[in-house]
Amino acid sequence: MSDDEQMGRKRKPDHRETFAGMVDEVVIANLEPAGQPVEWYQPVRSGQYTDESGVRWQMRGGELPWKRIERMIHDPQVRVLHAYQNEIRDVTPEHREEFMAMIRPYLHGKRVVADDHTDFRAGEFKDSERRSLLVVEETC
Repeated sequence: MSDDEQMGRKRKPDHRETFAGMVDEVVIANLEPAGQPVEWYQPVRSGQYTDESGVRWQMRGGELPWKRIERMIHDPQVRVLHAYQNEIRDVTPEHREEFMAMIRPYLHGKRVVADDHTDFRAGEFKDSERRSLLVVEETC
């Protein structure tokens, strides 16, 4: 007679006793419904952004041409942000050339790899003091 039977409890036939089995059950129970896209905050698509200090930024015009993006990235007065999934991070001046090299092929309409689903779009934002902010969104 098993311990479960001695204590008067019936064992569920699909019960998993290992830690890995319990983790599998939790993961399976929390999966998004199949085929449902995950939505991320996209400042360029929404046309607005509120930074960590509470400053509200409004997008000016539409998506930017490459020449304007280059000028803004090289301007030390312009804050540059890279938005990917739910993360928005600063692109510091010492990393801007590397960042430009990464986004240039996409913003020029050339994919790095034929089946690459990555894309970038950029927008210029202004705050109430007319300061500029460049936001580059990465999607896949």
